[in-house]
Amino acid sequence: MESPRSALALACALSVALSGCALFPSADRPWYEEADTEALLAALAEAASDADNYTLELGFGPGPAGGTGTLLTYEVSDSPAAVRATLSAPEGGPELVVVYPEEGQALLLDSENLLGAPTEWVRGDSLLPSPSPAEVLDLGSLGNLVGLLSAMRGADPGTSENIGETGTLPLHGFLPALAEGSGPEERAAFAPLLGEDVSGRLDVSVWVDAEGFPVRMESAGPTSSLWLEFSERGDTAFHVPNGDEVSEPVRN
Repeated sequence: MESPRSALALACALSVALSGCALFPSADRPWYEEADTEALLAALAEAASDADNYTLELGFGPGPAGGTGTLLTYEVSDSPAAVRATLSAPEGGPELVVVYPEEGQALLLDSENLLGAPTEWVRGDSLLPSPSPAEVLDLGSLGNLVGLLSAMRGADPGTSENIGETGTLPLHGFLPALAEGSGPEERAAFAPLLGEDVSGRLDVSVWVDAEGFPVRMESAGPTSSLWLEFSERGDTAFHVPNGDEVSEPVRN
């Protein structure tokens, strides 16, 4: 059964196709002054799902968003199709850099030669910590996570802000506590990041650009928070090690 939110997104798409009407009705005023909040929220998940080239920073840990915590950077390339993940620990230790090719095992950067391999790049999924960067955030289900945030209640537009060089409209709201006895399955993506029970009320915010894309997202529970921020959309590129640049580990 089609949800009211998906129906709203479809209606908006038809409106644009048939009449040239967009999410922002007046060309004479800044787009964010007349933006349709409900239409913006309805379009977020699809916009995130369609993205195939971007850099995504994910931060999570105790305290408010942007505070001390773990930082993961995902660089997603569409040509070649691959992901490079960089994990930065809160205590400032060495970074973990992993490249996930479209096919085959993960490639781990061993710049300190701890594994005794003849190359800096070493092949092996078993070498990665648990959870691995791919397990912390499933990029394939990113649209579902964004869709959950876009179901916020009490969405209140804030003052327009620039995220990097992108103008955005922040929307602040909350996800209500789940009904007693119901499980937090639909919020499973939050659990490993917030490190707490995610069945209670969660404050959420989304910064949306003029194209309806969620440039930044934040969520906060009672004791911890997480944030995600996109950049370099369409411009993310990196080298995928191959051939004699990669070898097997000598020691684990």
